[in-house]
Amino acid sequence: MPLLSRRGFLTSSVLGAATLGAAGPATAGPQLLRRDVTETTARAVVIGSGLGGSIAAARLAEAGVRTLVLERGRRWPTPATDTFPTFLQPDRRSSWLTPAPVFPGQPPTLYKPYTGLFEKVSGRGMSVLCGAGVGGSTLVYAGVWIKPAAAVFSAALPGLDHDELDAEHYPRAARRVGVAPMPDDVLAHPNYIGTRLFAEQARRIGMAAELLPNATDWDVVRAELAGRATPSMSVGEYFSGVNSGARLSSDRNYLADAERSGLVTVAPLHRVVDLHALAGGRYRIDVERIDTDGTVQERIAITTDAVFLGAGSTGTSRLLVRARETGTLPDLTPDAGRYWGNNGDRICLRAGVPEPAGGPQGGPLATGIRPATDDRAEAVTLSFGPAPLPFDARVMSLPGFGACDPAGEFRFDPATGDATLHWPPDGDADAQRTVRDLQQRLIAPDNPVGAGLGRTVADVAGRLPSGASGLVSRAADAPGGVVDLGTLDPITWHPLGGAVVGKVTDDRGRVEGHPGLYVVDGALVPGSTGSANPSWTIAAVVERCLDGIVTADAGTVF
Repeated sequence: MPLLSRRGFLTSSVLGAATLGAAGPATAGPQLLRRDVTETTARAVVIGSGLGGSIAAARLAEAGVRTLVLERGRRWPTPATDTFPTFLQPDRRSSWLTPAPVFPGQPPTLYKPYTGLFEKVSGRGMSVLCGAGVGGSTLVYAGVWIKPAAAVFSAALPGLDHDELDAEHYPRAARRVGVAPMPDDVLAHPNYIGTRLFAEQARRIGMAAELLPNATDWDVVRAELAGRATPSMSVGEYFSGVNSGARLSSDRNYLADAERSGLVTVAPLHRVVDLHALAGGRYRIDVERIDTDGTVQERIAITTDAVFLGAGSTGTSRLLVRARETGTLPDLTPDAGRYWGNNGDRICLRAGVPEPAGGPQGGPLATGIRPATDDRAEAVTLSFGPAPLPFDARVMSLPGFGACDPAGEFRFDPATGDATLHWPPDGDADAQRTVRDLQQRLIAPDNPVGAGLGRTVADVAGRLPSGASGLVSRAADAPGGVVDLGTLDPITWHPLGGAVVGKVTDDRGRVEGHPGLYVVDGALVPGSTGSANPSWTIAAVVERCLDGIVTADAGTVF
């Protein structure tokens, strides 16, 4: 009987990522309106509805497994005119239960806290920006999918067979999401002058900028450019949701397929508090159903045979470490929470570009430079990240990915009841070096900052909203007109590790010593996907995990 409890059916509200809240365990959060606990059961529960959780839900549905997906955030329907806030005009939809924006470069403002798009999870030495909502971080990511070179992959992810993933799982994930590089007619549009300039800059130093696969519906982008859809992606509005519907987030493909099966129920605004191992190999998940102000409406205890942790590296790691240290998951390995990394993320801002860089700068991130190498420490990707600028500010955002060590870990703090990330400043030393060196090569042929502008960088900065103007001014004052934003506020968009293959799980995501408990997200990957955006690798690894789980465990373990 699906989701039956002593009090009837579990009602789903809107989407939620069902992970710990921004300030730690949800029990320390807003006042509870109802103090009784609803008890319910489910055959399988997926925690989180981002890429990994959505893949798990879809594959379980295909295997005939009735599944409940818990998501802490709301559902964000598209296409629409105003579902998402714009980047330069943030409002309460912009952040997860905080009174102000948390995304770097957004103008400061104050508002009533809301279950919005971004949570900034502060750590010691590094913070993480996490998405919230049905679809998780795929609602707000750049959407670029990059496969690392075979040798680099093997060095970064020992224990996984690159050739197997490359033959079956990378292609399968790309087909299901519909990723494709930017078409030539879109690239030729005036809004994409910045993307074309980046390719020309690469050519000047004897390198080729390749068009990278992206989780974008290019027909919708064409409709935007033709005035038939809400201007979003084509004007650089892809960081805080895409109102036109051009973003192929996981709620539009994997999770939509799962829901259409009739076997999967998505419960938004359901925040997971604790995970308990029960006698007989079952699990109990303590959940708070909240409203969009974060007020707890109901406490729910779900008993299940199988738990799939898809709350992202940060959410999954915090949940596991808390469960181990509070004794609700006995005998969980000390390696839970360890082998974490920031994927070698470095995002730099260049000011005073001596040629038109576009305004607006059409998105998404669609092109990159990837020097050939089999050396993990030297592998690097440098790309152009279009920004939603209201005019040509002669500015270019240059995201890069390099090698990093899985040197971070989540440690439990009894005072807060939460696990806090600890990261050494030299954990991504190779990435800092290789990304910086490639950026310097790229800008070397140009004149010093300000050449050929006809107006000063200060004038440009003064016309931008306050958050963006401060970053442009910092870049203008930096050597070569480039500032590494990671030196101002160490933050990553690509957390990886905390429940890695070979340390916490087997090669199919099964948590050692806990049958029926699985990890199906970036927590499986030890810190880096090999100097590349991690989405494609996460999707491929999770697809492979589900191959083994539905074959061997469905009908036996759960």
